[in-house]
Amino acid sequence: MKKALFLLFIFIAIPAFLYFALDRESIDINEFRLNSDYQEVKLSEGITSYKDIGDKNNKVIVLVHGATFGSLAYEEYVNVFLENNYRVITYDQYGRGYSDRVHTNVSIELMERQLKELIEHCEVEDLILYGVSFGAAVVAKYASNNPEKISFIGYQVPVINSANIPLLSIVKIPLYGDLLSRGFLVPSALKRIEEYEDLMSKKLIDHYIGQFEVKGTEKFFKQFFLGNAMGNRLNDHNIIGNNSIPSYFAYAEDDIEIDSKLVEEAIKNYSNPIVKKYFGGHFFSSGMEREVAQEFIDSIKK
Repeated sequence: MKKALFLLFIFIAIPAFLYFALDRESIDINEFRLNSDYQEVKLSEGITSYKDIGDKNNKVIVLVHGATFGSLAYEEYVNVFLENNYRVITYDQYGRGYSDRVHTNVSIELMERQLKELIEHCEVEDLILYGVSFGAAVVAKYASNNPEKISFIGYQVPVINSANIPLLSIVKIPLYGDLLSRGFLVPSALKRIEEYEDLMSKKLIDHYIGQFEVKGTEKFFKQFFLGNAMGNRLNDHNIIGNNSIPSYFAYAEDDIEIDSKLVEEAIKNYSNPIVKKYFGGHFFSSGMEREVAQEFIDSIKK
């Protein structure tokens, strides 16, 4: 009897205590998005926070962020695009930043649908897409299904087929996946930016950390990584390439999160794409955002 109680304590009581003790989510999304300076629209799966800036008569660039950083990380890109006389639409994908947390069917199709509905809401027909990391997977999915609407497409450190996410397998462990996700996976996501903190504003760092305090964020990320969101996009790139959409790739050969060989395999689907190689890993653009953004604009004009 004592042995059974001991095992119950070790394998049930302690994990349960740790699960609740490690809970960092303390605020509602509505509280988090207060004074965000973002517009809001209710799409089919929830509220999307977005910005639509610039002259409505100008050519449109839609910028799509990656898996963990929200759109706030790309303010310098937006500024450069605006300075070059583009209308810019940027938004937070579900589960990140100021947008609603959703938990069911977290898939690439969900993220594409959000982008599609937002584009329709903003009444844009002809656009330029720019996607970063997982955002590049989203724009590739959208462009492959709507090639007639795209005049140029840019990819920065694009996810082609999954990504090297440390400790990802722990969320799949029966019974203890939620605890391990809370104790290791989320802290790992927070830790990944530490070496770049000197290159980021306090506003962005506080926002990045703060979004993990929003109720439902952890559950979203678990469903995100267990689903097909980071699945193989090579077929999408093949379709886009066959439609001869002018394209731009920027990636780092020393990126430990994205396999550069897969990026190069995707590039082969395109006819004369503009390709820029960098050194500095997945966040090579940190501290040089304006230069990277201007290089993209210059590529469009070629």
